[in-house]
Amino acid sequence: MRPTWLIEADVYKHEAVALIDEIKRQGMVAELVPYQSLRKGSTLVVGSRQLISDECVIGYGTFPFAQQILLHHRWLPGAWCSVKNLDCAAYFAYFGQFLLNQHYTILPGVEAIRQRDWLFNTFGRDDQVFARPTSCHKLFVGRCIDRQSFATALAPTRYDPSTLVVISAPQPIAREWRLVVIDNQIVSGSQYAVNGNRAITTDCPSEVYDFAESMLTEIQWRPDPAFMLDVCESAGRLCLVELNSFSGSWIYQCELPKVVSAASELAERTWDQRHV
Repeated sequence: MRPTWLIEADVYKHEAVALIDEIKRQGMVAELVPYQSLRKGSTLVVGSRQLISDECVIGYGTFPFAQQILLHHRWLPGAWCSVKNLDCAAYFAYFGQFLLNQHYTILPGVEAIRQRDWLFNTFGRDDQVFARPTSCHKLFVGRCIDRQSFATALAPTRYDPSTLVVISAPQPIAREWRLVVIDNQIVSGSQYAVNGNRAITTDCPSEVYDFAESMLTEIQWRPDPAFMLDVCESAGRLCLVELNSFSGSWIYQCELPKVVSAASELAERTWDQRHV
């Protein structure tokens, strides 16, 4: 069964148009869907047809949109967005040697606030540390934070004392790229930032592909059958910035024909394997 693509409405704006056009060009159905239409117990009509419970569907939008599909619907694959596997506490154990932040600690946010001075003495550079939540929920934006702002920046973690954060030393970052990995293959890549500023282009040097390929060859573990791999250049070397979900991360200027084709084939194969 060919997949139906559900694209979250009012998120990617005009950028979603090119994705929808490519999906339709490849002979599949694509529809903009509001987040609220996926609530528990809801039914969804795409075109003039109601989606059945075990339909072949690919969800694409934000992290909450992908989770809404996985939690409340039985579509296959539904979305590629594993909360457990895309947590830094999980994948750092596999990709540690390739990480931008080689030296880090993971601890509850409330403990990080209490241990502020120790963390700055250990990881601080120019009286700043880098901090981010370990999870995809992103209660606050990962960034460099100074000592005076630290408690305020991590304040959202106080609502749940079990919320974990990563603390590490700030690192220089030149260029950054996103690569789409589907069914163990790097399908396409796109630059998305230069020196911390948004700079989206189709450029993705062969060295970046080679680095990612060697990393995936050495590390056999995968967070999902499809996911995003973010790579950066730092102090003359290539490093892994983070892993992101396929269904909750933008494609930037990766090659849409390749991405749509590979994702659709994987979804179709996943559905077929459940219905033999």
